[in-house]
Amino acid sequence: MEFCDKCGAMMLPVKEDNKSLLRCRECSWTKPMKEEKYTVEFRVKHSPKEKIVIVEEEGFGQEEMTEDEKRERRKAILEFYEAEGDD
Repeated sequence: MEFCDKCGAMMLPVKEDNKSLLRCRECSWTKPMKEEKYTVEFRVKHSPKEKIVIVEEEGFGQEEMTEDEKRERRKAILEFYEAEGDD
């Protein structure tokens, strides 16, 4: 495993123009591969339930919410997860 000289993120093997390169996951910086011994074993795909949603609103939490406000907030959160699931 190698890390980017610019930002320190992990680099992954890629093929470009029949050349083997290492590309940074974060800044896309590339460098030639010294040896072609790198392989990607598996990729982890996260479900929408594993993501963290942070809802911030000015004044939120300072006063009690009405039932209508709670219902609207739940609806917005569900719509967000449904939209994320379509990707």
